[in-house]
Amino acid sequence: MSAGTACAGATNQALTATDGKVAERIYRDELEGPGAVHDREQVEAYMPLLAALAEGNRLAIHEAVVALVYSHTHIVRLRVSQGGALLADVGGPYIIAPTGGNLYYRGRLVGSYLLSVQDDRGFVGLERRLESVPLVLHVGRSRVPLGYTLHTGSVPLPGEGQVTLGGQDLQVYSFDAKAYPAGTVRISLLHPLVPPSIRTCNAVRIAEIGRIARAIWYRFTQDNAPISGFVSYAQRITGAPTYVRAGASEIAGSTQPSPTSIPASGELRYGGVTYGVTSFAETTPSGTVRVYQLVAL
Repeated sequence: MSAGTACAGATNQALTATDGKVAERIYRDELEGPGAVHDREQVEAYMPLLAALAEGNRLAIHEAVVALVYSHTHIVRLRVSQGGALLADVGGPYIIAPTGGNLYYRGRLVGSYLLSVQDDRGFVGLERRLESVPLVLHVGRSRVPLGYTLHTGSVPLPGEGQVTLGGQDLQVYSFDAKAYPAGTVRISLLHPLVPPSIRTCNAVRIAEIGRIARAIWYRFTQDNAPISGFVSYAQRITGAPTYVRAGASEIAGSTQPSPTSIPASGELRYGGVTYGVTSFAETTPSGTVRVYQLVAL
């Protein structure tokens, strides 16, 4: 990494902003990612629901919605309406990231739906697993009562900045998410302060992306998921092009063509963009691989 000014007093801001942007990507992936797209397609093609709507059979509509919610997909809540009337609403409380559309039977509009593939509890669990940064969720001034989240009392939380809670200074990053079926959930990450770094702020940011990528890797290996899936998810969540290589052989990568060679650390110029490189080595059943991420500078 090229020499530069120490991050010093901006260290906590750089660190928390990096974590905050990753948390926003986790949320957006649940709202717009492949899982949400798949579940929308499943609902829109589910003939028991479409036929029941066409017949106006409310019991069959409810049974179809229950079947979809408990179909071992990612749907955590689903509501179906027709002509402005709510006909079925199945799933848990404290839901975020709603998405929906219209329902058609043999070309005729028969209803509309709203679903979510993420609840607040699931988001908190995923954020804790990938980032391990304390957080709290609010609807208006009311805290969402979830385990593993902070109790902030009546202290107002800024979009970015520092607050003191229980005698501890914390760096805050907040963003708004869509509540279900409407409204806003305020999500606030509260990062314990760390000492000023002698590294540049870019180096602080790159190292944090690397830490999160390693957590994502462990999640995928524990689930025996394919490396190509890890690469796709890691880029979506960290925003960094990701590559897995065994020596000079590439197993999976975010781009084609990919960089001819990638250093284990330092800087890389690729596709007209200068990147900072973070990487780590891991052992797989097929041998040792190295995971690289390119963080735009």
